[in-house]
Amino acid sequence: MHYLPFLRAQGIECDVSSFFDAGYTRAVLASGHKRWWRFAGSLVARFRAVASARKYDLVVVHAEFVPFAPFAVERWLARMATPYVVDFDDAFFHSYDAHPSWLVRRMFGRKLARLMAGAAVNVAGNEYVAEYARRVTDRVSVVPTVVDLKRFPDSPRAILPRPFRIGWIGSPATTGHLQSVMGELAEFARGRDVEILAIGAKPFDAAGAPIRFVEWNESTEVEELSSAHVGIMPLPDTPFARGKCGFKLIQAMACWRPVIGSPVGANCQIVEHGVSGFLARSGEWAAMLTRLYDDPGLAESMGSAGRQSVARSYSLEVWAPRLASLWVDAARRAQKDKLDGNS
Repeated sequence: MHYLPFLRAQGIECDVSSFFDAGYTRAVLASGHKRWWRFAGSLVARFRAVASARKYDLVVVHAEFVPFAPFAVERWLARMATPYVVDFDDAFFHSYDAHPSWLVRRMFGRKLARLMAGAAVNVAGNEYVAEYARRVTDRVSVVPTVVDLKRFPDSPRAILPRPFRIGWIGSPATTGHLQSVMGELAEFARGRDVEILAIGAKPFDAAGAPIRFVEWNESTEVEELSSAHVGIMPLPDTPFARGKCGFKLIQAMACWRPVIGSPVGANCQIVEHGVSGFLARSGEWAAMLTRLYDDPGLAESMGSAGRQSVARSYSLEVWAPRLASLWVDAARRAQKDKLDGNS
């Protein structure tokens, strides 16, 4: 969404048609519960949106046209929306091919691969998901998840040295990742003035650990994250987690903060171990936090290095022209192919 002002400035007019409405999103963020009864209305809205696709030069679809729709439906919608781009910033295909139900795996396991095969271009958020697309097509480009640095402080914000805040940002759906390291965070906090800041997490029993839950809000997320001394992104080493794009780390680094992440997937490319932060395996989190707690100078230098890394590699300013070029080239190729086919 934050690409839109740049795209419009380049003469690319974009209309946005979300599958679920704002009420569904609010419910998911507030409780983690998906209101599937809204699905029918969303389905009708999606069919209407795709029915108007012929007036556009290009359709960009996030992951798939309709969740859990058979490929016959997806293929029909894809033909109506041709040319189309598949944009995916998560390993959504594992929701199908690694689903616990054999019936879901059988019915939908290859759906996204087949959709990618017909795309004018596939825009992948990291190498793990790009490699999946490359199995069926060479029309794949990697565009990482980025931040708009205009929303972030242009210099480090001063904060009191204590309490030492460990910042995590996410949603109810990813709260389990934070919980997976709570034992190690509690171990580090013992005997120290520490606060664990959980932005957007679903509240849980932290067994006495010094945690503060903060409701996520787009207008306050940067301010909240900037109040932390370090940003963290624990992940399990699972196929779906390997498809994560490391957005939590990028946000914290944009706030001039050092980061600690699990050495899983894109985290390994985002974090330069020992320079912009640390990659911590199970059992190493307390030690890494201790180094930052005991050495504010190290934390400051890592925060500065991380911010520079975001400016170079994970900023809207860098990637907006590249994404616009990808889309324009895809639309032009499709138009040329259409003209060649009619000649």
